[in-house]
Amino acid sequence: MPLTRWLRSSAALYALPLMGVYLMFPLTGELPNLDDNWPGATVLATAATVMAVTPVCAAVAAWEGTRLRQGGVFRATGVRSPITVLAWSAAPVAGAAVLGMVTAFAVVTAEMPGVPGGPDLLILATALLVMAAWTMAGMAAGRYLPPAVGIPLLLVGTWLWFAYPSALEPLWLRHLTGMNLAACCATGEVFDRRALAAQSLLAVSIAVAAYLGWASARRSATRTGAIVLVPALGLGLAAFTVRDLGPEAGRPRAGGLVCTVRQGIEVCVWRERRSRLAATAAIVAPAAKRISVAGGVAMPRRITEGAADGAGTWNVVAGRDSTSDDIVFSLVTGLLPAGPPRCAGTGSPAWDIAYVPVTVWLAERAGVSKNVLATKAGPEAVAVVKGVLALPQAQQRRWFRHNLAALRRCDLSPVGIPAS
Repeated sequence: MPLTRWLRSSAALYALPLMGVYLMFPLTGELPNLDDNWPGATVLATAATVMAVTPVCAAVAAWEGTRLRQGGVFRATGVRSPITVLAWSAAPVAGAAVLGMVTAFAVVTAEMPGVPGGPDLLILATALLVMAAWTMAGMAAGRYLPPAVGIPLLLVGTWLWFAYPSALEPLWLRHLTGMNLAACCATGEVFDRRALAAQSLLAVSIAVAAYLGWASARRSATRTGAIVLVPALGLGLAAFTVRDLGPEAGRPRAGGLVCTVRQGIEVCVWRERRSRLAATAAIVAPAAKRISVAGGVAMPRRITEGAADGAGTWNVVAGRDSTSDDIVFSLVTGLLPAGPPRCAGTGSPAWDIAYVPVTVWLAERAGVSKNVLATKAGPEAVAVVKGVLALPQAQQRRWFRHNLAALRRCDLSPVGIPAS
């Protein structure tokens, strides 16, 4: 068959517009949340493609499987091997999937000018494997099910599999689908490879079972058992692999910092933000001195976007859209407790009362403008702190230190802050 006629005969060609339109919804909807790192960009491109393209590919593959069955391919004397027949029938579907992936990466790449590195190949390979597995499942379904059943079953069922586990428990379930949207990654994170391993295990098991069902219609206990047990085993191994993961697949990044020294303080940012290192250092070094004087805390030796202990090492975030006020505010919040203490049976009422005013006072003393503080914390908190700022410096420091301790303990009540 001539190549052009072969392509025109595939339903994948006519499904391409549907794939393209649907792909733009998850892709462009998440672009504003894209951070300046390639793992996050890869997750966005692959997850959007898996979500938008795979259900259509599975449904188209079901149609192609039905065409082969109705054309008597499986009843005729075999000239080509089953794998050859499968490859020629599924190739246009695979081409449509790859075209969708290329489109997604073209869109996200336009949002990554100057960001070093490139797509995460393991995330990309896993997504392609997931798409191939469900395409194979569609081919198998098309051999045995009528089009009125097989096509909507694959289209809707596959979409539900990608869409719904992200809102369900147990949490490990959401790491099995291959649709990783919102699971990772900020620039300070890396993708947990256990999630990729689990997705690959399940995808391979689905593909193997689907091929066993597609390649031969001969009924045997061994073949039927394999078709049932292989995906069950894959699901079990995949679930075991991600049993300890939380709702997200990101984990803290361990390396990749670039550093400089400013006013005796080492300042470090992620290598993707190398171009902002000098400006960040010029902002945070004097802000750290103001915090030290106002709060009576020791100057840090290091200010970093990486791991920090809040004592000799302070944390900062210098995102690509961060203003100088945003950077200083992140420095302030990095010094405060990340959450309330665990107070047996009582909770931590001091946290609800004191956290925002303490943050606002420290940020104001660090140099954040009042307009920004009003936007971030609300005018009520700014009004509370205004009264504190009218006190002598020594009293302000005592106010801060007492309320900071109240945030960390269960036996202290905040002072100088009216309960709401």
